[in-house]
Amino acid sequence: MQEIPFDADNQDILERLRAVPVFDSLPDNYIRQAMRVAAVRRYDAGEVVIEEGEFDNRVFFLIFGLLDISVKGNTVGTLRRLGDVFGEMGVIDGSPRSATITATRPSLVITLDDTAIGALGEVSKIFTQAVMYRLFAEVLAVRLREANSEITRLHEEILHLKG
Repeated sequence: MQEIPFDADNQDILERLRAVPVFDSLPDNYIRQAMRVAAVRRYDAGEVVIEEGEFDNRVFFLIFGLLDISVKGNTVGTLRRLGDVFGEMGVIDGSPRSATITATRPSLVITLDDTAIGALGEVSKIFTQAVMYRLFAEVLAVRLREANSEITRLHEEILHLKG
């Protein structure tokens, strides 16, 4: 993993951030303030971004790349879209990581930790927290819908097998 300082004048990164749902509603000055406390990290193929069972207080936003999600050694999904978010559950409830995220090709992520957000000025901090919690709610709603769909599919499969 290589940590790259955020360059507030880097228009490419700013354009990518504007395309991320959580950042699209923020004015540029708020994006720049949030990025002052963010880390930009580059991972090579095969590097672990987060490890199942570990504790930390970071949320991650995929800027580019391809990341595999695995639970107990089994691949259960992939992150590949600009703005894909992961790691938010640990920030919300302080629980250990529920999955391992591994780069399968060179990937760039932006990561924020909850203590860094506290370092922002009071107005920026409140605004950023509100936006982050809106994002968390949206991400969790999508994941809940997906989980409900999978539960329904598995229930129907069990009923079919019982016959």
